[in-house]
Amino acid sequence: MPVVSGGTVTPSTITAGQLATQTVMLSGPAPAGGIWVWLYADVVYTRFVGSGVYVPPGHSSVSFPIRLAANVAQTQVRVLHAQAPGQNLVPAGTVTVVPADPTVQGVKDLRFDRRVVIEGQTVTGTVELTSPAMAGGLNVDLWSNSAYGGVRVVVPPLVVVPEGATTVSFTVPVYGDGVPSEGNPGAYLGGTRDSTPVAAVPPAFAVGPSFVKVGRTVTGVVGIGPASNPDGTRVGLTVDLAGVSVPTTVEIPAGSPGAVFPITGAADLSPSAIGTLTATWNGQSATRSFVTG
Repeated sequence: MPVVSGGTVTPSTITAGQLATQTVMLSGPAPAGGIWVWLYADVVYTRFVGSGVYVPPGHSSVSFPIRLAANVAQTQVRVLHAQAPGQNLVPAGTVTVVPADPTVQGVKDLRFDRRVVIEGQTVTGTVELTSPAMAGGLNVDLWSNSAYGGVRVVVPPLVVVPEGATTVSFTVPVYGDGVPSEGNPGAYLGGTRDSTPVAAVPPAFAVGPSFVKVGRTVTGVVGIGPASNPDGTRVGLTVDLAGVSVPTTVEIPAGSPGAVFPITGAADLSPSAIGTLTATWNGQSATRSFVTG
């Protein structure tokens, strides 16, 4: 059974986030039925081939695209490894990764078309670059970050800004855990990045989140679910714990299922204290217990 004998990367130097071609070579032709070669590196293979590649019968090499994450901030030399069945990992190519020069190209903005959505709905995001994308297009990493709880904006691993363009848009779902809160997805290219929060609310009148930071201001979220809201509406807010403050009202824009507001914890607030946040709207009340920390 042939084993991995080595490999190459072309080009051998790439800008972080961009593509190269890796070729893995075998010690001999693959047998009938072919063989799988398993790959290992902190290179983002998954977008293209996953964690392994198939070498067809009779072939003694296989080539495929690779890509290193775009948030590399300094030049790095990466040795890529591979292994055939019954073999330990062996070197299978080396690539030098150079960070994108922020004076030449970077992420200018990441924005979404809606600030608040009902859980399960979609938002459209747009990545904007500081200058037009290079020949062949420019890959930008995206990161789906749950900032304060169960909200997740399910962005793809990357987006490709077309050659000559400065923007690319994508539509993705937003998931939550039944408590109004927000996530904070980001876009990364070399040492440049931007992030923008998106909040999700359940399909019912509700308020959240379930924590308050001592000496800090966090984002509260109130939602009215799928209720009709053609003209905008106002929700009243109160809190029963001394040292925690919220505005007395929050305006929900027309057509939106909710809005965000500040929740501020005093610097002398006791950690692990418990309070209750109450929202009132249209003759209804919604409460949420919170803990300080």
